[in-house]
Parts: sequence; structure tokens; C-alpha cells
Amino acid sequence: MSQQPRLTDADVVQYLQDHPDFFIGKDDLLADLRVPHNAGAATSLVERQLSVHRQRNVELRQRLSDLLENARRNDQLFEKSRRLVLALVEAENWLAVQAALDDSLRKDFGVDAWALLHFTERNLDAPLVAIRNADTQRNIHRLFKGHRALCGQLGAEDIARLLGLDTTDSRSVAAAQIRGQGNNGVLTIASADPGYYRSSMDTLFLDYIADILALRLPQIPVA
Repeated sequence: MSQQPRLTDADVVQYLQDHPDFFIGKDDLLADLRVPHNAGAATSLVERQLSVHRQRNVELRQRLSDLLENARRNDQLFEKSRRLVLALVEAENWLAVQAALDDSLRKDFGVDAWALLHFTERNLDAPLVAIRNADTQRNIHRLFKGHRALCGQLGAEDIARLLGLDTTDSRSVAAAQIRGQGNNGVLTIASADPGYYRSSMDTLFLDYIADILALRLPQIPVA
């Protein structure tokens, strides 16, 4: 098979001379071309304008790419949240709620550690965590400093309290209070990375799941 003849600069020049209207309607191509102007040591105004135009195009493409990436992440978050909410709605008892949360938070969201604390005087079967002591409940409430949720670094003792443990290796935490009729508690997620959960982060997802739990838990019996 014979090779195609190699295109030379002279061929391109000749083609453009034969087709002087070639660039009409090809603004995108013109924006990417570099056509220097002989202005000595100074940069010509046209060349500067083209440079600015190219830079703005790069910035716009990056913004579009960021928007598409954010949309993709939001779609994934929505789908994960949807699966969790449906599992909570279908749960027939508190143990099923616990199982749905564990499956979602660990598998879908990659959470290192989590806990759902129930402020109740009832005896709950493991792995349900019942906080019956009123002083312990008040100490947990104080960690929120009057807010619905908290996010960031806490001392190991406070994080352990939010996880219903004696000790923990977690060093950053996000938690939301559950305020339901006849059912109160705290949903907590934690990480061993001190910087994983930061005070500047949004707790909207955790608040949303806590609201679902506040509505759902009073509707189902204790296992």
C-alpha cells in the first residue's frame, strides 16, 4: 500500500491562497491559532487581545468541567441517599434500621465509624445503643452548643461518647441530633483522619437522614 504524500507548509500556504474564505465561520479555529505580529519589542494590541481571549476560553472550559463534575457527584449522592431512605422506609424494626444504616454508611459512603444513639430508658438489644442516663444525655447535648449538628475535631473522649464507646481511634466527627416525637438521639459518623470532617463542611446530608429517622423510628416497634 502506497503511503499518503506528506503535507508540507507550502501545501498549506497554497491551499489558503486558493481558498481565501476558508476561515469564515470557523471562529473556534481562529481562537486557537497563534498569529504573531511584528511589533518589535512591544506586544501588539491584537496579539494581546487574542491571548486574553484564549485564556478566557480555557477558564470557561474549566468552569464547565467543574460544573459537570459537581453534577455527577450530586447525582451519585442523590442515588445513594435514595437507596438509604428506601431501606429505612422498608425497615420493620429498629434492628432493620440499624442494618440499613450500616450497609449504606460503610459501603456507599465509606464511613470509618458510625453510631445511632437512642435516648431512652428502655433496654435495647445489641447492636442498638441506648443512652438511659440523663447526665450522659445532657453531656452529649452540650457538645452541640445549641446547634442541630456539629462537624470537626473533638477530643477522643467526646467522640467516644458520641459513638457510644469507652474509647475510640476516631479524631474527627460529624453528628446530627434526632428530634422525633417520643424518640430522641444522635446520628454520628467519624473518621480516624483529624482533618476529614471540618467545621466548614456542610451537614445537610446528615441532617436529612436524621430527619428521616425522627419520622420513621416512632412508627416501628423495638425488636
